[in-house]
Amino acid sequence: ALFPYAVLLALLVRGLSLPGAHVGLKWYLTPSFDKLAEPQVWVAAASQIFYSTGIGWGTLPAFASYNRHDHNFVRDAWLVPVINCGTSFLAGLVVFSVLGDMSQETGVPIDAMQIEGSGLAFVVYPQAIAKLPVAPLFALLFFTMLLCLGLDSEFSMV
Repeated sequence: ALFPYAVLLALLVRGLSLPGAHVGLKWYLTPSFDKLAEPQVWVAAASQIFYSTGIGWGTLPAFASYNRHDHNFVRDAWLVPVINCGTSFLAGLVVFSVLGDMSQETGVPIDAMQIEGSGLAFVVYPQAIAKLPVAPLFALLFFTMLLCLGLDSEFSMV
């Protein structure tokens, strides 16, 4: 399960080396406190965390049923969401370092780019991969990773 982290770290190193990365990282890491008053932001955040941890699908209880009776489930109850949020934060660093470079290249501000959802996987990440040395190899690794993550998600939700 470390393969996605290796790919993300490779993309992060490349993203941070791009000339406009600082623009994207500043936009990503600077809070917009007025957005916190919007209910839609909270609905999107709750949807993301519930979907990504599988709450309501029964995935976590099903997997937990295979543990020994003396297993430390309290540790797991904290570890799963922390790793989940940490992975999302790492992916955000990758995305916004590349978005900053794209913004600087095109002259379009980041908030005007309107790239969201699956567009991130099929627009921003390929842009980062195209700027890597041996781009075809990294493209193969990235889309293999997406396929594996998708299949793993489907198997765990069935």
